[in-house]
Amino acid sequence: MPRVLLTGFGPFGSHEENPTESIVNAFPSLLPIKNPFGRGSSEMSIEKRILSVDHAGSIWTATQLDAREWDAILHLGLCGECTRPRIELQAEDLLDMRIPDNSGRQVNGAQLSGMGNLPTSVPVKKWRLDDWDIDLDLSMDAGKYICNETYYRSLEALHQHQFAIPCLFLHLPSTEHMSLNESTKLVRKTLAHMLYKPSIKVAAGMFTSELGFLAMKRGPDEPKAGKWEFPGGTIEQNESPEDALLRELNEELNVEATIVKKAGIWTYTYPFLHVEIHAYIVETEDVDAIQLSVHSEMKWISSFDDLSLDWLEADIPIVKDLLNGHY
Repeated sequence: MPRVLLTGFGPFGSHEENPTESIVNAFPSLLPIKNPFGRGSSEMSIEKRILSVDHAGSIWTATQLDAREWDAILHLGLCGECTRPRIELQAEDLLDMRIPDNSGRQVNGAQLSGMGNLPTSVPVKKWRLDDWDIDLDLSMDAGKYICNETYYRSLEALHQHQFAIPCLFLHLPSTEHMSLNESTKLVRKTLAHMLYKPSIKVAAGMFTSELGFLAMKRGPDEPKAGKWEFPGGTIEQNESPEDALLRELNEELNVEATIVKKAGIWTYTYPFLHVEIHAYIVETEDVDAIQLSVHSEMKWISSFDDLSLDWLEADIPIVKDLLNGHY
């Protein structure tokens, strides 16, 4: 049975109440869930914790990772200025408190670690949020107060321990804009999506020549920045793999490409995502006209020495097959 840590906070600043405290305390300790991405159902055990609004509360989760076994971590926080809930996609490496926390601490303009901002590994953008029956925002700004500090310390510790545990921060508006019942439904939906893996189909294109085959390095603002891959992207609903590939190559490289043949289908399961890759040999009239928009570099690959590049894990079997001359 999967075990989840669900946290909230008590009141702080001028807020006389914090809805996340009420939501967490009222949550059942055992909850049935359905797979939102396919068949199957399960039950999850929920460990509930109200964190103190101070430094001790911000590091509690991080300090407990060695002693507890969690399959997912969901932090809840109040966003007083929000009118809609927000899923935070990253924690900022910054503490800049406009008011003191509940211990009287007020830190301004300080880095939390110097490691830089930390993104969540949870593939939230693959959740088809447009189909949800609630309006919510995806945010890159978790604030610079205790919510952000808590999220940062949790992600930092998961990275240091190399624990593949999905961790998210969900900011909720006040009850004036969202009832406790609506917030509770959203929390349940979020947890179900965190505990099951989405499965996506992607199309990838390999340009080949006497120099080898062309690979791209993901840009600094992209997920898994710095990883090498084949250009391409997600196959949308009601879109063929071929149409998706030609669209993505035009968007990413600003070229009109032609499909030569299908190389095959490969599958790979990441800790939080299952990927099915439809790979094609492609060509274009002018490779030199390629313009990189989401990648930072490109390189012709022709030797097994190039396996030392930091490849996306799902692309490594394709690279090996290409180097072995299968195509």
